[in-house]
Amino acid sequence: MASPPLPPTETAQATGKHPVHPVHPVHPVHPVHPVHEDSPQMEQELTTLETRLQELKDTLAAEIPTTNVVSTWTQRQLSTHARMKMSRAALLDAKLSAERVFNQKCNRCTVVEAVVRCLDCVALEMEFFCATCDMEAHKRNIFHDREALFHGFLEPIPPTTAVVLDENDQPQFCEQLCLLPLSTPAICKCSQDLRVTPGKHVSVVTINGKYEVCLPQKSCPSCSTQWNPEIGDLLRHRYWPATSSCQTLFKFDVLTTFNHMKVTAPAMSRMAFLKMLEHRAVQAGRTGSICADTFQRTFFEFAFCKFKEEDMCGVHHFDCPACSPDMLAVSCDGNRKLYRFSKSKGTEEPPLYDGLFLAKDEEVSDFVDHVRGNIRSTNESSFCGTAKFTASREMAKKSGHGFLLRGLNHFRGEIFAYPMFLQRDVAKKANVTFFCMDVTCRYWPYLKKVVQGVPELQSLTEMRPFLSVMHAKAHTAKCESDDAYVLQVRWGGRSQDGAGNTVGEEVEQVNSFLSRAGLVTKYMTKAGRVNMLTQQAMGWNRRKRVGLHQALAQRYVKTTDRAKVEAAALSNIITANHIDQETVQQWVCDVRQWAVTERVHTPGSTEDLRAEIDNLIVTLLRKKQDLYRLHDSSQVRLRKRRKMTELKGKLRQRVVQYNALVEENGIDVELACSLTDGYILPWEGQDEGNTFRLKRSVFDQSMLLQRLEEEQFILVKEMSQHIRYLLKEIQAILVN
Repeated sequence: MASPPLPPTETAQATGKHPVHPVHPVHPVHPVHPVHEDSPQMEQELTTLETRLQELKDTLAAEIPTTNVVSTWTQRQLSTHARMKMSRAALLDAKLSAERVFNQKCNRCTVVEAVVRCLDCVALEMEFFCATCDMEAHKRNIFHDREALFHGFLEPIPPTTAVVLDENDQPQFCEQLCLLPLSTPAICKCSQDLRVTPGKHVSVVTINGKYEVCLPQKSCPSCSTQWNPEIGDLLRHRYWPATSSCQTLFKFDVLTTFNHMKVTAPAMSRMAFLKMLEHRAVQAGRTGSICADTFQRTFFEFAFCKFKEEDMCGVHHFDCPACSPDMLAVSCDGNRKLYRFSKSKGTEEPPLYDGLFLAKDEEVSDFVDHVRGNIRSTNESSFCGTAKFTASREMAKKSGHGFLLRGLNHFRGEIFAYPMFLQRDVAKKANVTFFCMDVTCRYWPYLKKVVQGVPELQSLTEMRPFLSVMHAKAHTAKCESDDAYVLQVRWGGRSQDGAGNTVGEEVEQVNSFLSRAGLVTKYMTKAGRVNMLTQQAMGWNRRKRVGLHQALAQRYVKTTDRAKVEAAALSNIITANHIDQETVQQWVCDVRQWAVTERVHTPGSTEDLRAEIDNLIVTLLRKKQDLYRLHDSSQVRLRKRRKMTELKGKLRQRVVQYNALVEENGIDVELACSLTDGYILPWEGQDEGNTFRLKRSVFDQSMLLQRLEEEQFILVKEMSQHIRYLLKEIQAILVN
């Protein structure tokens, strides 16, 4: 029996909206006993009806407030904005009042009126100084930013400017010599007072800009002994000489800050950084530009000395602590955006980091010539079927745990000899299990051919090929190789036993960092580009090294939690489809068998159209993926979009031709041409008795669960290797 509807007021309160009454079918009702219009029962019913109608009118006329659900962060932001809006006028009044200049007594002598203000001395409760006290207080504090009271306004003055009072007690400016604050040693045993006088004029660059100072010169009037600061004295006080004559000095904080900013913001140029320093100097009343070439050369020398110091302490920047000596996988890819303009000439001096991260061009060229000279001519293009895949770009890199291990420059375009060179170099340092690449299905057969003519590369085939997980989605169901038709399941990372949760796309993370550096390095000289990219690569690895222990621990926790979720998901699939574990194992074997089954395509048949449709879809998927990843020019992207439109038109024609040949199980034209995610072509779903879609979902879920369970053991091993690596570094430091 249905419950009676709520009254209008109760319904409005319960739903938060205007009441809506259900509409019931109306049937004629015949009273058993007739009711007279003047009877009390009729009057009571009319009164009740009028009351109900009035309640309905009141409810409809009432404005029911709506409650907007906002997040806690939004509430905080709205509250902060409201408070700042209320206090904006008061802040403006306070700022204008703070700019008011009034007479103050000197905080040092407390007698004479102050003419200089120093905000750096506020901590000593000495903000205002007279002319005499200002000279005494800032004789050694030359890096303090001062302001002088002149014509009723505070003007910033450099340390080389002193304030003196004329005969009318009016402040005037005059020049003075500033000594670089250095501790002077004892130079003789004479009892007379030693004299410290201004010596050589030098320029000092700090994080606040450029200063013109003099080096201190200490002399003894009795024995004529004289002392001048040497390079060691300057380095002890954290001043780095820009030249051997020490004409320009850079404070350590400038160089370390630039190094940090090149890792945090790789696209920032040296010119932008120096403009910032010059602006800070102008704001403090100082002038003078900083030579960009001198600064870059000084920075590279400073960074190289720091690298040599760390190398003597046993710090290896291009080794992964969690992958030594056993490395699970390395990933190889390239970056087209790290090119260099040929017009950027420069000197022919070798780079400081020659061969450290980027391989020497001569060694790479010799290796390529050696490989090509010992094999027969073959198609070395990085194609997957008829779909073109860019296997290598202007610079290739290899990475494990996000660490940069090795790289090289490209000069001959897309050839497989470049990743082979990197694979050989990494194989010399560690025991690598998997070699990840976006076109492994084409590279690995080529490697086997090369090994026949170059036997010394036989050890490279001991690695297992690994197709990057994301790139595997853009490959055809069967990628054409020289041995047989190899399925994506065979090359993909998710189906590789022992691979764990390896993605194979680690270089893409690095590319997002180094691609920004290409905005600057393309204008550099050859040596400067190598030095800068190597320095940034070391900075990237240093940042990865510092957070490696946390990354491994967090990944273990996330992997454990996700393994439980995926195990439950697999159990739900098994329960929903009424299958047992034996059936699951059988389906996994069926998919693997399908992966290695060879099929012969007859020209002009439906199989031929299937292969062409497959390749067109792969080409479109890859072009769509690389549209913004590889191309930074809007004009280039426009040409790529036009090409994609042409390919979609061709794909539509082939789909229509295929549907005309087959009687049933045709292709959905719109889903196929719009590249809908998850759409499976009809021939991918043909299976004996069981749909291939269900088998593949069971296979994918089973493989994912196995990889997550393997990842737990892999992470425990990597954490153990990380601890042993750190203990080895500590022992090396203690021995030295």
